[in-house]
Amino acid sequence: ARTVLAKREVVVSAGTIGSPRLLMLSGIGPAQHLTDHSIPVLVDLPGVGSNLQDHPAVVGLSWTVKPGSASRLLDLINPAHIRNYIQNRQGPLTNPLAVEGYAWGLAEEGDPYWPEFQYLFFSGTPAADAGLVLTDLLGFRRDFFQQYFGPIKGKDGFNILPLLARQKSRGTVRLRSGDPHESPLIDPNFLSHPDDVAAFIRGIKFILGIGNTTALKSDHEAKFHDKVLPGCEREVYGSDSYWACYTRHTAKTMYHPAGTCKMAPSSDPLGVVDHTLKLRGVRGVRVVDASIMPQIVTGNLNAPTIMIGERAADLIKQDWGILI
Repeated sequence: ARTVLAKREVVVSAGTIGSPRLLMLSGIGPAQHLTDHSIPVLVDLPGVGSNLQDHPAVVGLSWTVKPGSASRLLDLINPAHIRNYIQNRQGPLTNPLAVEGYAWGLAEEGDPYWPEFQYLFFSGTPAADAGLVLTDLLGFRRDFFQQYFGPIKGKDGFNILPLLARQKSRGTVRLRSGDPHESPLIDPNFLSHPDDVAAFIRGIKFILGIGNTTALKSDHEAKFHDKVLPGCEREVYGSDSYWACYTRHTAKTMYHPAGTCKMAPSSDPLGVVDHTLKLRGVRGVRVVDASIMPQIVTGNLNAPTIMIGERAADLIKQDWGILI
């Protein structure tokens, strides 16, 4: 074991999952939860590990296209294409083989100036690799994948994902035990707020409108994969109840967790840090990462999290009399 001492302050930047976990293991968090795991309570902070937010997305809305119209993941292992790329920087491997288009759609309900969805366009379907890798990466059971995506395995196509930018559901990060080597319990609690499901229904309908445009149909012979999703057979295909069922079966994380050590005024009982990112009830500790976001941003977290770090650096220098 090693002991490290700090003369001025400690900055906790373990991330949205790691920071609340570290605080709770140190005795800072919801008192009853800590007591349940035999952790001595130093500071009762109910908000630690609460307010977990993410950007869930519905995965599976796919179209097939005529051969040659889309990127093919199987080209990654084609020796001829690999050789062509290495020698000439030409061929299918010059395509990004990732998200090739983004769009943000303004909210149809609520504040009209905030994007409700971020739409992601992939030049490939979840079955583009014929089930070799993507099914596991996306979290589909193998039997489910085969039943739903089997007919389009290995075919050229595209996929459009609606990513909910401003979800109302809230989850938690909690300790599994007082053992620091145990992984935490993460409950995203996706779709627990009914407004999120209603929003996804709107987003799916918008995507269907894009995928079924004349340009995509006539130029690329786009055809929607309209097989009924396993588990939703009792719903009328294409109805709101069907798309609600589809959402509940296929929504997944886009790996944008935030909010578990939220910045808030002292009047908020679930606040964890103040406006200078200092931890409540403890001197000399700040939290500096995406966990301090009271509300998740409406896009990717990378740049905003860098901004949090830059602002924290300025605050620290100001507090300790260092010119900036």
